[in-house]
Amino acid sequence: GLTSAVPRRVARPPKPTSFAVRNLDDMTPRKLRVLALCGGHSCAAVIKFQTTQLKAALGKDAAEWTYLEGSKPWSWYEGEPIVSEMEEKIANGAQLKNWYMDTCHEDIGKKKSDRLNSFKQFDPATRVEYHDVQGAVQHLKKYIMDEGPFDVLVAFSQGCIMAHLLIGHLRQEAPGGRELYPERWKHTRNTSEQMPWRCSVFFSGMHIRDRDFFPLFETRSPHPTVHVFGKRDEYYDYGRDGFGNKPQEEYYVDPVVLTHDQSHELPTTAPRARQIYDRITTEIWRHCGGRPE
Repeated sequence: GLTSAVPRRVARPPKPTSFAVRNLDDMTPRKLRVLALCGGHSCAAVIKFQTTQLKAALGKDAAEWTYLEGSKPWSWYEGEPIVSEMEEKIANGAQLKNWYMDTCHEDIGKKKSDRLNSFKQFDPATRVEYHDVQGAVQHLKKYIMDEGPFDVLVAFSQGCIMAHLLIGHLRQEAPGGRELYPERWKHTRNTSEQMPWRCSVFFSGMHIRDRDFFPLFETRSPHPTVHVFGKRDEYYDYGRDGFGNKPQEEYYVDPVVLTHDQSHELPTTAPRARQIYDRITTEIWRHCGGRPE
């Protein structure tokens, strides 16, 4: 017979926030398109290697990946980090790139130090200047508009800062552009707050350090983001202190923040790595119309 007991509530997966990914020419289903931005002093081959586990978690046949490097040639100089043997092997002689170059202006009351640039940036008294940000933003924007539409942006380290700079600049622009990009209508950007991709995933990212660009995020962006940090990363504590700005996850309205016990890298150690990638893929599909059956 009937019972007066309240039935147990069954958890439901979150509803997708947008329609499924389709070819907008004929509305046929298509693969997810992911754009992966490498870190600084790196190249496309490195980010391709770094994202192997995420690619597997998303489904090798479910997504089409594009790997992109910066446009500023980088060579080691005093104070810069030394590229690891593994990175050199993966790069296989390729020119390493930055998304932008920067200069650390130390406190003029101190003598010029021989500290690593990273430690200079950790010093709140240091003023960091980014060079040719407008050119770097336009370069990345043009690539996305010409080669898109992309659904997901994945970034590592300096690539995350570059993505923040792009998002911040796009927020200040009208969502037009058809006159420059004939296929512009495919990017579904109806307001200045809507990006020409659906969500972003940031690994080992940091806040913007050049004060000239702090105003880009005076208010939070509604763009969906996932932020993954390693607690043994030398940049972890630095990233928690905005030096007058704010931690990068506070640039966004409703960020998903995940941590692991590794360093400045994408997580690889089980079981935490699998847990993180499962959560990331859940968020990606939630913003991309739901996981295909």
